[in-house]
Amino acid sequence: MVTASDAFPSKYLKATDLNDGPAVVTIKLAELERIKGFDGKEQPKVVVYFAKKYKPLILNRTNFDAITDIADSGETDDWIGTRIELFTTPVTFNGKTADGVRVRKPNGTDKPKKAAASKGVEAKPDFNDQIPFGPEGDE
Repeated sequence: MVTASDAFPSKYLKATDLNDGPAVVTIKLAELERIKGFDGKEQPKVVVYFAKKYKPLILNRTNFDAITDIADSGETDDWIGTRIELFTTPVTFNGKTADGVRVRKPNGTDKPKKAAASKGVEAKPDFNDQIPFGPEGDE
């Protein structure tokens, strides 16, 4: 049996490329490229390339912003080496709903707090809040 993706392979990542489920990938490169849109006109888009296995992903604003948050930088040069998770979810585009590729932070990649990392122990919360009592605290 031949599927549409078999008959018309794309050089860019699509939701059907993630049929095995979400994938954690490492960004190798992000470049601004001229990509032909549905209207046939070329326009500049950021394309993210990954270290292994997966095709490059053309970013929309949602995925660009997600990577910016994960990498803690809006500069694409700073994204190199950042691990992200690719997953599919239903999206609406041009009035039609279909699966689309989205980006999120992989589980277990939170940066440890500096105090906890330097001491090698979990940081303790500070419970030393000042609470006014007595006549000067009443209003």
